[in-house]
Amino acid sequence: MERADVAGPVALPFEQVYRDHAARVFRYCLSQVSNRGDAEDLAADVFAAAFHAYGVAELAPGAVLAWLLRIARNAVIDHRRRHTRRSALLARFFGGETEADQKTNVEGEVVLRDEVRQALAAMAHLSEKDRTVLGLRIAAGLPHNEVAVVLGISEHAATMASKRALTRLQRHLGVSR
Repeated sequence: MERADVAGPVALPFEQVYRDHAARVFRYCLSQVSNRGDAEDLAADVFAAAFHAYGVAELAPGAVLAWLLRIARNAVIDHRRRHTRRSALLARFFGGETEADQKTNVEGEVVLRDEVRQALAAMAHLSEKDRTVLGLRIAAGLPHNEVAVVLGISEHAATMASKRALTRLQRHLGVSR
């Protein structure tokens, strides 16, 4: 199915958009939720929402990935809100014990390599802003100018935020520069 971009020339077929960007969107989602199953669900939700909006989105050439990652960022925020509410409700009923305390994610431990698990654990100690910036920069592989577009900040601010977040992550990992 080919859709036309409102702003001008014929856009890429959505199937091509998916093939080109699915891995980066998934890696970003994984970097934010640290759970492979949740990241897969979030990435699927991102592409479902993007598919519905693709025909009417006014995308500049080369802006598709930043647009997808803005959708992904919003999906992650919604996921965190739902998860926080659910955990609070479970804590009320089970005296502070959450579902995560009741069962471990054995599959996730097997699938993720040791280095990735360590990085994700270290990222859990970072602020939401730092996790978002590093997710966009490292997991999704965006350059600073595209991180700036996704976050709605200047390129200089994105560059400085990336460097500071990476320094904090390295500190949590015990890496010296």
